Amino acid sequence: MDSTLESPFYEKDGLLEFKEGFTAPELFSKWSFVTKLYGEKVFIDHCVLTFPNHKSLENYASALGCYGNKIVEGPGLFPIDFCPNGYNIKTDLWIYLLTMLMPAGGLVVLDAPHAPGDQKDRFIQQRGLAGVHHVAIRVEDVPAAALVWQKKGFRPLSLEPLDGDSLCQWFLQNSAGQIIELISRSPDNNATFYCQNIGGLRCSELS
Repeated sequence: MDSTLESPFYEKDGLLEFKEGFTAPELFSKWSFVTKLYGEKVFIDHCVLTFPNHKSLENYASALGCYGNKIVEGPGLFPIDFCPNGYNIKTDLWIYLLTMLMPAGGLVVLDAPHAPGDQKDRFIQQRGLAGVHHVAIRVEDVPAAALVWQKKGFRPLSLEPLDGDSLCQWFLQNSAGQIIELISRSPDNNATFYCQNIGGLRCSELS
């Protein structure tokens, strides 16, 4: 990629989709994770690639691994392979999940439905495999960044940021239904969620 602002996304009626061909493992692995999103220059902390099943997810992860990318979360079924005993969420919201750290420092989350007709499968039916579930933007100050994005028409999905010891997240959504995440993290933390945080996001998609 010649331009540091080269992006795998394009915007269509307020929604984000992946450009055809950009997510080929060799090309995606070279991406800088710096781009313009809704007119704002940003560093993408992580984005989500959706697959029709966990087998195709694992095949793609193997291909990414050939270019120096490392698995930092999963593979497994959320929540049972990621969260403590006693953490409950509707099975409709379960997903196969794997996250890889890319050479530029950004993360790519790979996910897939766990059962036909579940929430992730419905997302695929509505948006297609090119649809971008959400994009996380790395920022220093989550509340301050939220004010910028609210001016762009994104409304918070919770009353305040979801804050943990080393990860602060706030999910926002525009009128078209596109979700973005504002995130700040400690340098030694490559996680893309706390169980309570991602649970809140997933439940919000049913409302």
